[in-house]
Amino acid sequence: MLTGKERFWEICKSQITRPGIDAFYKWLDESDFFAAPASSRFHSCYEGGLVEHSLNVYDSLVRLNAASHPYSDETVAIVALFHDICKCNFYKKDTRNVKNNETGQWEKKEVWSIDEKFPFGHGEKSCIILMGYVKLTTDELLAIRHHMGGFDSAVKGGDYSLTRAFEKCPLAVMLHMADLEATYLKEAVKV
Repeated sequence: MLTGKERFWEICKSQITRPGIDAFYKWLDESDFFAAPASSRFHSCYEGGLVEHSLNVYDSLVRLNAASHPYSDETVAIVALFHDICKCNFYKKDTRNVKNNETGQWEKKEVWSIDEKFPFGHGEKSCIILMGYVKLTTDELLAIRHHMGGFDSAVKGGDYSLTRAFEKCPLAVMLHMADLEATYLKEAVKV
C-alpha cells in the first residue's frame, strides 16, 4: 500500500504533463506540503493532513467528473491536488494552555497556528502560486479560486463572482462539492 506522499506523486507523474510542472514539483517538495495539516483545528489538523485532504478531494472529484462532466484527467488532478497549496508554509506548531475537563487543570497542548506570510486570499493565493509555474485554463482558475464556495470571505462581503463562476463552470461546482465531501464526510472534524 502506498503512503499518501507516494500516491500523490504517482498521480501527479501519471496525469500531469504541462510545461513548467517539474519546477512546481521542486517548489512543492521543498515546501512543507507533505508535513502540513489541512487546517489548524478542524479537518485533518494533524501532520500530513494536507496531502491526505488533497487526495480525498481528488478521489471525490474523479467520481463526480465521471458521473457528469468529462474534464481531462490532467485538469482533475491539477485542481484537486493543488487547490489548497496556499496552505504550504502557512501553519506552524505552537502551544496553548487548555483546561482538562476531567481534572480541571490547565495543560499545555501542542496546536497548529497560522503564520501567514503572503496574505492574498485563499483560492487566489493557490492560483497565483500555481501560475508562477504552469499555465492554467480558465475553468481551472475558476475552480481553484472558488473552491471554498460560500465559506470564502469575499462572498460574505457581497462579491457575486462565485455565483457567476458556478453558473459558467461546472468544474468549480464539482471541486467545491469534492472539497465539502472530503472535509465533512471523509475526514476527522475536531471542534
